[in-house]
Amino acid sequence: MRFALSTAGLATVTLAGTATGASVNFTHDLDRWAGEHSWQVHSSGGATIASQYISGSVIYAPASIVSITAFTSYPSTSSHWGTVHGTIELAAGTYHVAMQDSYGDGWAWGSFVGGLSIGSGSGTVSGSSASFSFTVVPAPGAMALLGLAGLAARRRRRD
Repeated sequence: MRFALSTAGLATVTLAGTATGASVNFTHDLDRWAGEHSWQVHSSGGATIASQYISGSVIYAPASIVSITAFTSYPSTSSHWGTVHGTIELAAGTYHVAMQDSYGDGWAWGSFVGGLSIGSGSGTVSGSSASFSFTVVPAPGAMALLGLAGLAARRRRRD
């Protein structure tokens, strides 16, 4: 699944099917040089779960990004190019986010400093790279279902 973002607008695609994890919100504030931004979300095992990169336009991928809910573009005179809000479907666990600026001058232009927040973590790039981690905790309903499943399994063993 891919989302393409350009100054002309946003192409939004929503995944079909059921969610298998927690919906985690993200916000990506892009400076005037948004073409230099990229980031990747890695699982604790090192697999790339979601990413943002440049390929003629700003691309958000792969399938774990469920939707991009809003894109706000700012006037061409602003140092702030735009803000993307979206949702990523993630299983419970700890994730590492790596962020890069291809020019090496950070996610800042003029007085504006761009950044990325995903779940409980956030960061910005002041040079060529930066990183942060965040943890996804199962929803209370999921924990209750796991507990009931455990009780049912335990009860069957006794019978």
